[in-house]
Amino acid sequence: MIRFNCSSVRLTLPLFLALFLLNSSACHKASQKKEYYGDFYANDCGLSHGGFEWAGGYEASLVVHGDEGTLEITFTIGLGDYLTKHRYSVSDFVEVAGNMSFKIEGNLASLVLVENDQIWGGKYNDYFCGNNSEDLSERIGWLPVEVFDGLRPHYYIDLRLKSLESTSSFFILR
Repeated sequence: MIRFNCSSVRLTLPLFLALFLLNSSACHKASQKKEYYGDFYANDCGLSHGGFEWAGGYEASLVVHGDEGTLEITFTIGLGDYLTKHRYSVSDFVEVAGNMSFKIEGNLASLVLVENDQIWGGKYNDYFCGNNSEDLSERIGWLPVEVFDGLRPHYYIDLRLKSLESTSSFFILR
């Protein structure tokens, strides 16, 4: 016959429930959906500004569930769409202390939260930014051009994303 001590059950049951809820909360948080939107820009110059024959502007969105997601890039303006692919798989996503890192099609990318955007005159203040500029004074994070089929190795690319959570949906007209 099993006997229960009422006082030990009263102590262990709340402790068990607290641990269960904490674990459930952590699991739920890990699988939460995160959304980012912004712009992707590319040109054949190797720098953000300068002489070039081709440039393209794109809308960008990143949707992540846990540590996996999808980056979508949609052509909006420019001298033709050089990209042959517009949807990319994202893995190993981590956002910590103003930095975001993930793999795009297996290639490491790193974006940094920029409070005061010096490259585009403040347009992208408080965005996560990454590029592959040849000019080290304007390099932010890291973005591998090899991922983006249709672009050549010397092309400048720039990805700027803002968390959908950080912007009131009242002001979004998408």
